[in-house]
Amino acid sequence: MSITRTYTQQEHAFTAILHPKGALDWSTYRDLIMQAWAARNDGAYALIVDLSDVDHIGTAGLVGLHALAVLEQETQPPDLEAGWVAIRALVENPRPLRPLLVVNPRPRVQWILARTPLADFLTIYADLDTALAAVPR
Repeated sequence: MSITRTYTQQEHAFTAILHPKGALDWSTYRDLIMQAWAARNDGAYALIVDLSDVDHIGTAGLVGLHALAVLEQETQPPDLEAGWVAIRALVENPRPLRPLLVVNPRPRVQWILARTPLADFLTIYADLDTALAAVPR
């Protein structure tokens, strides 16, 4: 899997767009989180994850997206070495004030996202322009 990170400056927010390609699973979820941290360190106010080229998402990929959703709240994500504790955080954490913006997941990936507790932490958009317009001020 590869992840590209690009930025866009809108009038109200410097936004990072993460675009993973391939499978988002145990072998790649840390890369996604590291890219999100790098974006924050570069000064990005908001994160958008473009899932259009993700063909499979596993449990660890869901944990990775959850970590990004927590990062959107400007709080520390759960310790990823904690195993099931990190997964339980998906169920126990309240709905975020600022959900993670996700763009164009493939039908199978969207089906998985909709059937997990992670759905409460995401807002899914059909295209990047609509997601960019929804970036909170």
